Amino acid sequence: MTYQRILVGIDGSDNSTRAYDTGVALTKALNATLYLTRVVNRDRGMDVTFNVNDDFYQDLYIKAVQELDPLIEQAHDQGVQDVQAVPRLGDIRTLLASELPNEFNIDLIILGNTGINRVKAMLIGSHTGYVVRHSKCDVLIVK
Repeated sequence: MTYQRILVGIDGSDNSTRAYDTGVALTKALNATLYLTRVVNRDRGMDVTFNVNDDFYQDLYIKAVQELDPLIEQAHDQGVQDVQAVPRLGDIRTLLASELPNEFNIDLIILGNTGINRVKAMLIGSHTGYVVRHSKCDVLIVK
């Protein structure tokens, strides 16, 4: 199987930087399309607890868009022909596992390993783990 549409999740961590580097290398080697996403996770509990409003999330979304711009330029500089930014506001798990892959017909998702601690993983699980379990396409986890 040859991958044609590769989605990389970006969150600013070292692991997501490595996932980005891997995504760029694979996209270039396969002459595929690269989709970069930065998801602003909307937390309804935080909305109520801290009285967070839509302006707060809109500011985070604008920052997410700005963080993707230089990554697009870097990918172009490294020889990737087709790269698109797809920032989103919503539930990070469903966006990465199903909504974005369905919207763009993604055949490979690349994510950084979160390094979540064992107790937290047992209680709520990691976003990465959720994507691995629920995605219908291949998922590559980069450490």
